[in-house]
Amino acid sequence: MKRIVFALLLFLVPVLAGTSAAADCTAAAQQAAREANAELLSVEASGSGCQVKLLLPGKDGKPPRVVTKKVKG
Repeated sequence: MKRIVFALLLFLVPVLAGTSAAADCTAAAQQAAREANAELLSVEASGSGCQVKLLLPGKDGKPPRVVTKKVKG
């Protein structure tokens, strides 16, 4: 019985840690989008940070543009 519980813990800890990192990246990406007045296109965990793809609105008749940036998450 102890082995089963131990095996479950070994499996669940990395899964739960990955979920937490994803939530941190999502929050950081949403903050970056708000600050840039942009639409959030994608978020990806990247090493110790997060890679965020934003759609910035066009200015002076120019089309919108996509920007990729790293944020801490």
